[in-house]
Amino acid sequence: MATLTSAGIGSGLNVESIVSGLVAADRKPADDRLNALESTTKAQISAFGSITSAMSSLSTALDKFKADGGLPGRKATVGTDAGFTASATSKATVGNYSVTVEALATAHKLQSAAVASATQVGDGTLTFQVGGGTAFNVVIESGKGTLANIRDAINKQAAGKGVTATIVHGDDGDVLTLTSDKTGSAGALSIGASGGNGGLSVLATSGGTLTQLSAAQDAVVTVDGITRTSSSNHLTDLIDGVTLDLTKAKPGTGFSLDVGADPASLKDTLQGFITAYNAAMNAMRKQSAAGGENATAGALSGDATPRAIMASMRNAISNSYADFAKLGLKTAVDGTLSLDGSKFDSAIATNPSAVKNLLGDDAEFGKNMRGLLQNYIGDDGMLSNRSKSLADRQKSITQQRTDLDARMERLEKAYRARFTALDTMMAQLQGTSSYISQHLGTSS
Repeated sequence: MATLTSAGIGSGLNVESIVSGLVAADRKPADDRLNALESTTKAQISAFGSITSAMSSLSTALDKFKADGGLPGRKATVGTDAGFTASATSKATVGNYSVTVEALATAHKLQSAAVASATQVGDGTLTFQVGGGTAFNVVIESGKGTLANIRDAINKQAAGKGVTATIVHGDDGDVLTLTSDKTGSAGALSIGASGGNGGLSVLATSGGTLTQLSAAQDAVVTVDGITRTSSSNHLTDLIDGVTLDLTKAKPGTGFSLDVGADPASLKDTLQGFITAYNAAMNAMRKQSAAGGENATAGALSGDATPRAIMASMRNAISNSYADFAKLGLKTAVDGTLSLDGSKFDSAIATNPSAVKNLLGDDAEFGKNMRGLLQNYIGDDGMLSNRSKSLADRQKSITQQRTDLDARMERLEKAYRARFTALDTMMAQLQGTSSYISQHLGTSS
């Protein structure tokens, strides 16, 4: 029959405590090494993440100077109560225009005759066409032909197709209002009725009783005597780089539209680049700090990567410093940039292309800096590779912990086997000792 045993009972030794202590002593050096390595690795992963984020922000700020982003903006100014508003991009040419809003684009709006709310107008099929679009049907079921039923059927079956139905409850009864979702002649509504009991014919645009509240009218606007017709009151292609929003028709009355240079937006964009550049430099400086008295060392202290990146970026600035200085940019001792706003304004007034010539996609500095940033934060860049290497190290640490757990488990089993054997042997020796003692006592 099997017997139950418990290590230590026979010998009096605290086997569990001894085994635990020995395993812990064996484990501690490896644990300490892995804990230190993991702490350092996590700190470095975080540090490179902070630097990569700052460098990505710098890349985004630099990309704003691509194409026409490096040119001064434009500001559109219109006359008082002009009947339109305007905005301009850097593509607009500086100049003055005379604009007349002859007519606004309006949406086609139709109205039925008033009937009692419970009146069954009819059933069958209503066929709608919006402008030159594809015709579509709305089915009105028998017994569901009140104006409210028809409204619900139209809004459900014709959702997103260009027509909206509403009910106005007046003193004389309910009135169905049908409105095109498109302004201008392109949104003209055409409605036909067929099938059913024939009652829906009152809602047909030909032969029905619908009245027109608003015509499908196009906008008409003249610029310096040149006429433009549009189905929309929002015109983006009338004047290059200028967007007009027509708000009120004032036939025969022209109002001024002045398009002038607006360097303020370009200055803001340049300040954004400076802020991003300084943030990137400060991030690298913080993470690579050597530390010392009353100063904390950075997670990348002693790592050459941040210092190499800072040096290359400062060299890029230095190589184009004369051009930066002309724009009012200055460098501090620590390599950060600042902008003299007044000097910038004067420089842009003299040469509107100065920023584009320095930071644009075809500019020498712009191309060099974009190349540097790609080398650092691109998929195969220096920072990306360092982050991947640290991630691999973290995986290795995790695997080493798994291996350590397995090795300690085997060691614990070995210790337990040895002390169990010792416990058994000591129990046997104690039994033999007791037997001898008893035998000697009996003999005497």
